[in-house]
Amino acid sequence: MRRRAALAAAALAAPLALAGCSSSGSASGTAQASPPRLSVSGAYIPLPSLPDMAAGYLVVRNDGGRAATLTGVTSPQAQSVSMHQSTASTMLDTPTVQIPAHGTVAFARGGRHLMLMGLSPAPKLGARIELNLRFDDAAPVTVQATVQPLTYQPGQSS
Repeated sequence: MRRRAALAAAALAAPLALAGCSSSGSASGTAQASPPRLSVSGAYIPLPSLPDMAAGYLVVRNDGGRAATLTGVTSPQAQSVSMHQSTASTMLDTPTVQIPAHGTVAFARGGRHLMLMGLSPAPKLGARIELNLRFDDAAPVTVQATVQPLTYQPGQSS
């Protein structure tokens, strides 16, 4: 009788033990979040008043299940590109920007933006400037930003 009870207990415990060996989830048994899936849209640069310096704007979207960290931006047409955040009284350097899972971050007038320094040649209306976005936990994204009139407003027909 004891032997039958022990065999029955073992038979019931085996599927539970094997379920813990599944590779479809993390150690806690929950599924891991999908990696970041990044895209960039609406990239533009207002026609600058200075020939070698300009601001840049765009939207970074993450359709993945994990956040991504934007660690920098480069351009073959600029000596340097930095990320900034405008406040009421100053402009703050932001070395990294977190792009949340299933979210977006806008680089837009009056807030977060790119500063392109040492541009060559000087941007002309309609020109395209390549921007290379680097992330610490996702593949880089390259986008072409179009030089627009200073009065350009995204989403409105020009």
